[in-house]
Amino acid sequence: MFRSALAIASVVLQVPVASPGQGQVIRGKLVNASDDTAITGAMVTLMDRNGHSLRQVLTGSESAFFELRAPEPGEYRLRAERIGYATTFSSFFSISAGDTLTVQLATPVEALSLEGISATVGPRCQVRPDEGMAVAKVWNEARKALAAATWTQERGLYRYEMLGIKRFLDERGHKVQLEDRVYAQNLVAVPYVARAADSLVHEGFARLSADATEFWAPDAAVLLSDSFLDSHCLRIRSGGSRLVGLEFEPVPGRTVADIEGTMWLDAATSELQRVDFRYVNLAVPQWLMDASPGGSVLFHALPDGTWIVTSWHIRMFSPGETAHPLTGRLSSTLEGITMTHGEVIRVHGDEGMVFQGRRGRRIVGTVVDSLEAGLPGARVYVAGSGTETVTDAEGRFELNRLGVGTYELRFTHPHLEQLWYEPESIEVELGPDTESLVEVEFALPSMSDVLDEICGRDGPPRVPLITTDGRTVWRTGILTGRVTDQSGSPLKDATLHFLAKAHEARLFAEVRDPGTFSFEQQRHRRAEKTSSSGFYRACWLPTDLPIELVVLGKHERVDADAVRAALSLSDLYSDRVKVLTIDPESPHRVLDLRMEVGGRDDPLQGK
Repeated sequence: MFRSALAIASVVLQVPVASPGQGQVIRGKLVNASDDTAITGAMVTLMDRNGHSLRQVLTGSESAFFELRAPEPGEYRLRAERIGYATTFSSFFSISAGDTLTVQLATPVEALSLEGISATVGPRCQVRPDEGMAVAKVWNEARKALAAATWTQERGLYRYEMLGIKRFLDERGHKVQLEDRVYAQNLVAVPYVARAADSLVHEGFARLSADATEFWAPDAAVLLSDSFLDSHCLRIRSGGSRLVGLEFEPVPGRTVADIEGTMWLDAATSELQRVDFRYVNLAVPQWLMDASPGGSVLFHALPDGTWIVTSWHIRMFSPGETAHPLTGRLSSTLEGITMTHGEVIRVHGDEGMVFQGRRGRRIVGTVVDSLEAGLPGARVYVAGSGTETVTDAEGRFELNRLGVGTYELRFTHPHLEQLWYEPESIEVELGPDTESLVEVEFALPSMSDVLDEICGRDGPPRVPLITTDGRTVWRTGILTGRVTDQSGSPLKDATLHFLAKAHEARLFAEVRDPGTFSFEQQRHRRAEKTSSSGFYRACWLPTDLPIELVVLGKHERVDADAVRAALSLSDLYSDRVKVLTIDPESPHRVLDLRMEVGGRDDPLQGK
């Protein structure tokens, strides 16, 4: 048995004052009946004789004053509610047309607790449970928070700094394959709004078609709506010693795409923490439902009694097709899982910042160089995603607000990017219970190890080249860079041709008939292609020797035989050839090149 959470408040009415044109105004203050101290952050509701809620307002954060306007002259009473305390009602009072009525509402302070409430025994699920039942007591506390959140949102009291995240996971829902992040450029009035409650209840919380799949989450207004409460039943679910759950599920016989889930409340304070939900009644195969489509909405109370949504997410399946390895026939498959997530970073009111969000699951660490000193300016990022950060002066970094899953973490640095080199990645697993940070360390290899890896561990060729003037030169030079067009866009699959006035020394040892050997046609030649990002790398070029270089575009018409036979690239591309010399004392050189797409009428430029 549970004691009723209702009490009758004492009301002191002052003489009405006529206020023509203002309507019927009820002003007042909510105080503690025992000592007249102000009670702030309470929801005061104006109710008519039939028990209908007409107007609502939160008492001020300092003064506890409130003001409500009655729609017409008549008899009304007030209801005062605070989360974790008994609900109180005033006696009925009358107000005439145009009057302003001053009320001091004195309420006994009677704390409530949800501790000790146990889960409902049996399968029974209540639609709009009767007062006095345990499930009604829990719902009443959840309703207070939802009503305050709806009231706060409707009045646009705050402006929000938001982070939007779209996260793609593999079909098992374990590895994060892509994570796109978008920070709101401007403050927004509402962090999250669902579709209208009637539309969701009657048309469904999900719409699936061959062209698009859409899922919607509930907000506070939806969960409070008559249409939702009439079509869903409630039962108590145990959440351990700290939480009490209020389960909701569609009433029997509903076939429209719907949600079921749990509102979780703090057992000690009765405050609503979050709403978890799952999608049901979806006309899809079970192997798609194995992706556990659903989501959650997190709520938070501010000191003045207002409530906000601090984060929300929706988990959706991504269907795809795969070919049978033997027949080649296409069949449907679960391609992956998509997570759409919204996070409130900061909330601003008239008085300044009123809320700062948590950093959530974090990966922190250090990038050190080959001497184990912190490396500043390194970019640490999640493979295949837009989630990244840059190390500080001590080589430290942090990635925050991460989701549940396995992240493949990588790092790079301007020096490494010039070499077109990717260090090994680290996989970091963040589980549902990862509430703080995970620490990792990246170590930058020595430059010699880097060069060995990108150009081959055997090193440069041991046989020198012979120049036209009889000198010998060694191939120890490494040239890297990026090729772009004049707008700065990378050129993919462009070909770099290198030509040096030097020849393989071993060729001379193989010559049997000097009369047939064409010295000029045996010049040292190389060709390299650019990557999708426009990067190129040429290893083991001759040093201390002029090298001709020309870049030919992917779609450019090229006489390959003429390029191979040319004694000088300038004979073919007189206005586009660049000549460079690699210093043997500094064998790695970075050369970024810019050219016109198609390579016509514009000389190659380097920097």
